[in-house]
Amino acid sequence: MKDPDTRASDKPRQEKHDKTAAASGGQFVGPDLKQRLYLYGQSALYIGVCGGLAFGLYLMFRRYATETDVPERVIKSQKRLRGYMVNVADGDTFRFYHVPASRWVFTRRPEERSRGVSKHTICVRVSAVDAPEMAHFGNPEQPLAREARDRLLGQLRGRAVTVKPLAKDQYGRIVATVTYRSWLVFKHNAAHEMLRSGLATLYTGGNAQYDGEEALLARLQDDARRAKVGVWGLKSFKPPAEHKREHKK
Repeated sequence: MKDPDTRASDKPRQEKHDKTAAASGGQFVGPDLKQRLYLYGQSALYIGVCGGLAFGLYLMFRRYATETDVPERVIKSQKRLRGYMVNVADGDTFRFYHVPASRWVFTRRPEERSRGVSKHTICVRVSAVDAPEMAHFGNPEQPLAREARDRLLGQLRGRAVTVKPLAKDQYGRIVATVTYRSWLVFKHNAAHEMLRSGLATLYTGGNAQYDGEEALLARLQDDARRAKVGVWGLKSFKPPAEHKREHKK
């Protein structure tokens, strides 16, 4: 039998129990509510983890077919894309076949071709350089334009190419730092090679992208100019930007 003091201490506890039971329709749900909240939180955590994994797998398997498929977040994050060159238009522009990391081992290297590639390849503009213009839209071809195209083609042909998106230009092309490896070890930068050979000039127009290497790129151009290689060895040469302005209709 409880003494009077014990009964007095149990009274407030009983009153609290009665109020909780009344608020819940006559059933006391304190421990059950805590258990349900715990289960809900655990379920939400599982759903979040599974959703994150599913989204990660989606990104791993997703292939960007054309430049319009590349989302803005990929460009802002400068996420590197791997793939192969399919076609070279001139010394600073080429068509790129993107291969997601999850498909790299199982994807055959696409064939090089000049027709029917726009629907399944990304148009990439090599950042920081401006190569001599090929003849198009009725405009004349600049000196060494073919040599510049062949130089870029020789760099990328048959190799895995890495594209680091920096921006989109006014034509919707992906402006990117383009790199590749020779002998699976030595890393090369396409823009560096074009400037070093004198078959491209440093691009200084609107929305110019240098990927933090403006000083290095300017130095490579100065070295080529002093050595008089490529366009710098010609008696007269108009920069591609000036050539385009003169023949713009």
